[in-house]
Amino acid sequence: MKTAVKKQNIPKGWEQKQIKDLLDYERPDNYIVKSTSYADTEKTPVLTANKSFILGYTNEDFGIYKDIPAIIFDDFTTDCKYVDFPFKVKSSAIKILKNKSSNVDLRFVFEKMKSINFPTGSHKRFYISQYQDMEVPVPPLAEQKKIAEILVTMDTEIQKTVDIIDTTEKLKRGLMEKLFTRGIGHTKFKKTKLGNIPEGWEVGSFTDLADSSDKNAIKPGPFGSSLKKSFYVANGYKIYGQEQVISGDASVGDYYIDEEKYQELKAFKIKAGDVLISLVGTIGKILIVPEKFKPGIINPRLLKITPDKNKTSSLFVAYLLDSDLIRKQLTQHSHGGTMSILNKSSLLGLSFGVPPKSEQEKIAEILSVIDEKISINQKLKVGLTLLKKGLVRDLLSGEKRTI
Repeated sequence: MKTAVKKQNIPKGWEQKQIKDLLDYERPDNYIVKSTSYADTEKTPVLTANKSFILGYTNEDFGIYKDIPAIIFDDFTTDCKYVDFPFKVKSSAIKILKNKSSNVDLRFVFEKMKSINFPTGSHKRFYISQYQDMEVPVPPLAEQKKIAEILVTMDTEIQKTVDIIDTTEKLKRGLMEKLFTRGIGHTKFKKTKLGNIPEGWEVGSFTDLADSSDKNAIKPGPFGSSLKKSFYVANGYKIYGQEQVISGDASVGDYYIDEEKYQELKAFKIKAGDVLISLVGTIGKILIVPEKFKPGIINPRLLKITPDKNKTSSLFVAYLLDSDLIRKQLTQHSHGGTMSILNKSSLLGLSFGVPPKSEQEKIAEILSVIDEKISINQKLKVGLTLLKKGLVRDLLSGEKRTI
């Protein structure tokens, strides 16, 4: 199989090569892990080429691949990984690739392999034997090394950002557990059916936090038969579902119903400050309806809570719903104990400690500061990822030169 790159478009000093001119590969028969379970100790990692990468560790001290660095390639997924430590592999679908000559920088070839667009369709398996015939433009070794160095530096910065996000999210989860059970600065506690909670707190439920003046303050979406796709129109009242909640953006989506259908289903309408929670599949995701939104209703996959502004805030309710304290209870109350489906009765069956409103506001403020840090780093990650994508395109094609 040939790529669309033409020789006359190759930068001066570059050569057109096939993958098999750059790499040797071998079957992993001698390096496949024999045991059916992995050890906890970090001895020899067992690898796959997909996102999981390190599946676990083995204490087998035979058949360890040590001719590193190497690239592992998966015939099933066409995923590849650069490996610079001894390893074993999971299955024969993994192929091991290594330098064919001293004029090849393996890291450069790895970046080039990742940039190749594979054929898509029903036949997803793409064998290494086909992959080898692909033609790629290759610069001199010094430029290969420089390109690889730049892209590795970008990967390092992206990973640093990912690590900061992960660490901050772990900090947030731990802090949430403390804030929703012990509060802020309390030294005196009282015994309740929930265990010890701070003095001044009450045992409550989401019913206590919902707007008692609104009979639809806690409301799951309508039955599916009430909201068929045949009722959808091009413009009108918006239908809110998991698309908006999972993305965290109320503005996305383009499903609508007309005025007549909206009036029929107005018990399911949303208001600014309502807290929406997903009920099916990707459950427990939360979205607060912003001040500016298109009037509309929730679909059967969501439940809405309208908080009582005199007792609580939308932000506190949202954080509470997202806390491990509530998630653990929801798991116990949901069907099969798996949290694959939630319903109104599951939510109403939950109990928790309710702080005074002033303390709720402080808790929400603390968690908001952490969320802001997470958001900043998530945006940085997106920016770095886009920057690397542009560098991959420009450097690997020779459009931008490093030497």
